[in-house]
Amino acid sequence: MRTRRGLCCRKPPSRTNIVLREALARPEQNPVPKGASFCYSPVMLKKSSAIFALLLGLSLALFAASPARHSSAHARQVSDAPRPLYYTREIKPDDLYDRSLRELQLMRNTIFARAGNKFRKKWLNDYFSAQPWYHPLDTMDESKLTALDRKNAEIIATFDAGISREQLMARQGELQGAKTPEDKIEMRLVAIRLGKWAGSDEDQPTALEDPTLLDKQLTVDQLKDFSRRDLRLLRNLIYARRGRPFHSDVLKSYFQAVEWYKPDPKYTDARLTAIDKRNINVILSVENQLGGPLTDYQNKKEDGWFARA
Repeated sequence: MRTRRGLCCRKPPSRTNIVLREALARPEQNPVPKGASFCYSPVMLKKSSAIFALLLGLSLALFAASPARHSSAHARQVSDAPRPLYYTREIKPDDLYDRSLRELQLMRNTIFARAGNKFRKKWLNDYFSAQPWYHPLDTMDESKLTALDRKNAEIIATFDAGISREQLMARQGELQGAKTPEDKIEMRLVAIRLGKWAGSDEDQPTALEDPTLLDKQLTVDQLKDFSRRDLRLLRNLIYARRGRPFHSDVLKSYFQAVEWYKPDPKYTDARLTAIDKRNINVILSVENQLGGPLTDYQNKKEDGWFARA
């Protein structure tokens, strides 16, 4: 039997072609452009575009409404990135953001260690003595301190001094039960700034970390780890406990973070106890052995009263 040409080899129409033919048969309902190679009508495309635009708008709105989340992500990125302690360029805010007090002290003192400065504080001396580049000198070679070094020391000092009491108290709470040597150093530094010890007596705090120890007679041996700056702070801590107001920018900046400090315009030295007076004399004797008490000018000459430990 003869068949029409091509009849036996023609494939059955696909479901897609059937849908397309039905759409072409009803142009007033589902108009399809001539030569179209798809089965979606313009009406469907318009609906899809509207849905896509709506989802995109919602995504952008959620992104814009969550700055805290992006700030946290940025903070983690900044915090997790390895950052040096010494910079050969001007220090920027991101270089200091989220640094511990210990890191800030290391940053400041690295500047002076490179010039051969010796350190009375044991933890600083231990740290720098382990650095192969550190060569302590009897007298620091100030010619090695560049203008950039001094400017960076001032930037670090300003940032450090700007840490609020609330931030320090929050950090002190996080350090409860500190186990690592680094955390224990941090706990001591926070205590000095707050004028309040929150650790264990087994850690043997100094009088600068726990001012209640000033109720007893100090010994010279207890001050062997103190720098001239620390000795000045400790001596004035005795006066601060009795309400003495300070005109020194250095001392006012320090004591503003101390919770218990209440300056009294009516203060007189008559408020000092016999123990207070003896402790002041002990501290002064150590200061004199180290070249005399620091003045505000000398502190500021070091580019910020926090510039060198």
